[in-house]
Amino acid sequence: MTAIAPSPIVYRYRQGSWSAAHLAAAGLLARLVMRLQSGKGGAAHTSIFQGFLATLPLVWARNSEGPMPNPVTYPPDKPRAIAQQLFQCKDGDWLQIMDPTRQFDYATMPTMWDVMAETEVDLETEAGQAAAFKRRPLANWLADLRAADIAAEPAFPMGEVLRHEDVEANAYVIEVDDPDLGPTRQPNTPFHSDADLPQGRPAPRLGEGSDAAWPAKAAPAPGTAPAEVLAGVRILDLGMFLAGPMGPSMMGDMGANVIKVEALTGDRIRFMHRYYQAAARSKRSLALDLTRPEAQPILERLIQWAELVHHNMRFKGAAKLGLSEAGIRAAKPDVAFNYASAYGQRGNRGNWPGYDSIFNALVGWEFENAGEGNRPVFNRPGTMDVSTAQSCLVALMASLYAKRTSGRGYTTQTSLLGMAAFTQGERLIGADGELTETWHLTSDQTGFSPWHRIYQCADGAWVAVAAHKPEQQAALANLLGEDFEAGAKARNAADLLAALEAAGAPADAVNFENAMHRFFDDPLNRELNLISVLPQPLYGIVEQPGAFWNFGETPVVFKRCCPAVGEHSDEILREIGYSDEEIAGFREAKIVG
Repeated sequence: MTAIAPSPIVYRYRQGSWSAAHLAAAGLLARLVMRLQSGKGGAAHTSIFQGFLATLPLVWARNSEGPMPNPVTYPPDKPRAIAQQLFQCKDGDWLQIMDPTRQFDYATMPTMWDVMAETEVDLETEAGQAAAFKRRPLANWLADLRAADIAAEPAFPMGEVLRHEDVEANAYVIEVDDPDLGPTRQPNTPFHSDADLPQGRPAPRLGEGSDAAWPAKAAPAPGTAPAEVLAGVRILDLGMFLAGPMGPSMMGDMGANVIKVEALTGDRIRFMHRYYQAAARSKRSLALDLTRPEAQPILERLIQWAELVHHNMRFKGAAKLGLSEAGIRAAKPDVAFNYASAYGQRGNRGNWPGYDSIFNALVGWEFENAGEGNRPVFNRPGTMDVSTAQSCLVALMASLYAKRTSGRGYTTQTSLLGMAAFTQGERLIGADGELTETWHLTSDQTGFSPWHRIYQCADGAWVAVAAHKPEQQAALANLLGEDFEAGAKARNAADLLAALEAAGAPADAVNFENAMHRFFDDPLNRELNLISVLPQPLYGIVEQPGAFWNFGETPVVFKRCCPAVGEHSDEILREIGYSDEEIAGFREAKIVG
């Protein structure tokens, strides 16, 4: 096993590309919604760079009023769970656990009782926990954790999830008869809808369909272009954490009016300040105790106010709060409704808990990001959460367009499992039942081949190269000589980058030291609207990665940082028709915060 060096690594998950694909789809749909009002088309630009930026608010944020601490979330008198919660079991299998509060006591598991009966284990240390988990098979630990309602999954090789029973039950995998490959099993659309969605078909051959005749459609009548892309769109967001709520936040960036309903104590992810800010920018907060029957009339008015409703609660809990699909449609039959779950609603795991890390494990990204031959690694930051939120974003945008063209409010459902399976698109199961090959990260995590990797230069700086075309590879070989690593270490990074650019070989600097500050301090990023700078009640002026799209003449305008708990409760309640006296009564009764 190769030790992981304290240096930059290549990130195996195609984070920028997956994100940019969703941003492009959402941007096109946003333009179509604008076109209904203005009668005109226009630009909807995004980029792989902005795709990365859309995931970075989870870790990149600066503020003017001191640090944003992440407080301890477990009692100081209790042993701390391993931060990664990733353990090797007997027989070599790996187990990923996710207990966000770190409150679950491993000593309460029956399997751990057996381990403690046969040997002395120190569960207060990482080494002791790791040794204990190695003493029993994966299946034993999974049974105990699931009985305790703790999210956990094995770390599988990439692509194996396409055989998962809940992936099959939810139709996240589809049989496609490919003209070249024959019968195959491939990832399917990661969300369901009560619309009649077309099912998978083989990837087109080169030029296939280029002579197809597309029926002409009348353009909308000319009108006045909105001041913001989604001006006038009303979204009620009842979600928590990231996988889901980040989608409405992005719509808020485009000008939608987004109301976030949260408990009087706030969204449970608020303790992770950057994560919360990433999922709550461009929203207003109404603190409402939905467990109280007196809150149901308020919820009904909020649903009636909205064009779109979103949540990501488990459905047993949602139904108790009046947020089943039937309950929502009883308040407003034609509302567009979107929800995100962990495993999808059609299999056996519809009400199981789920978090980003366990789905990264299940679909192989923890192995892939580790590099060949290495132990799996905890995959950060929130890749499956962000991808699922972006799946919600696309589903919400499609529902919005359908609502405004047909009048029907469709239901769309996505899940962490559905999106995780979707990211397996570079692999499929062939007619022989075997997974097709794909590229794997080298054991030192520097890349995939001499042509596509990062190199350290003489000055200690690193350069990333992606020479895929024969002429680019010839240019790289000419510059670096027979030993590419030695050739790179013989040159300074700036000189090598200049030479690569002149030779037409794609390359760029690896900014791994103070990258966040370099980004926020670059005046060009501010000029391009790639940084949002907004006041926040607790932290003063907050800087975050900014616009994920450029709509040409229609600007993306940032107006709100993440709200304090219930910051806008009074103004929202007034907007839906309540008097100041009624609002004061709600507050006194502790229904509204």
